[in-house]
Amino acid sequence: MLINEWMSRGVITIKNSDSLNDAMRIFQKKMISMLPVLSRGSLVGIVTDGDIKKAMPSDATTLDKYEIRSLMDSVKIESVMSKPVITIGKNHTVDEAAVIMLSKGISGMPVVNGMDDIEGIITKSDVFRCLVSFTGAAHAGQIFAFRIKDMPGIIKTITDVIRMGGGRLSSILTSYDDVEDGFRKVFIHSFDIPEANFDNVVEQLRESAQMLYLADQTRNIRKLF
Repeated sequence: MLINEWMSRGVITIKNSDSLNDAMRIFQKKMISMLPVLSRGSLVGIVTDGDIKKAMPSDATTLDKYEIRSLMDSVKIESVMSKPVITIGKNHTVDEAAVIMLSKGISGMPVVNGMDDIEGIITKSDVFRCLVSFTGAAHAGQIFAFRIKDMPGIIKTITDVIRMGGGRLSSILTSYDDVEDGFRKVFIHSFDIPEANFDNVVEQLRESAQMLYLADQTRNIRKLF
């Protein structure tokens, strides 16, 4: 899951000497929400549509629309941009980018090479696309959630039941959040379990491990245990 495979390319940038109106026009025309800010070709900041909205006069202003437009033309990007810029390399992984975005409270960041040249942008939307792809969530199937002991062999036992029941595996995710020491949660996405086998597969799975919930998207069946 390298960032290079999921980032958006053809990055649109803006100069630090451009105005807020310049940024607004780009946001509206290109349907984007983030612009890297350059000064003499070097990355010096980042500006978002949220930064622009914060800099605009409030709805309670007594200025008319022409005065507001003039004001927005006079305010330069460098006065509202965020700096220093948080960046990441294209050979980092998408999950590394997700951790940075979550910890820093940002919605995206420029992707740079070793010379700090911008090669792309990775955003939350790109992270979501990657998640949907790697979990198989875009394809209707079955999702099983378990709480299991953290020891070798248990996941294989579970997946063997699914395979023996005619199903195929799409993804396996695990988490150590919200479980006591010595345990973990496992989330398995599968598909193609024949309807005639489904109830028997569920029964065997529940005998193999503690099932938390299941969702059969093909038949809109959802159960908590």
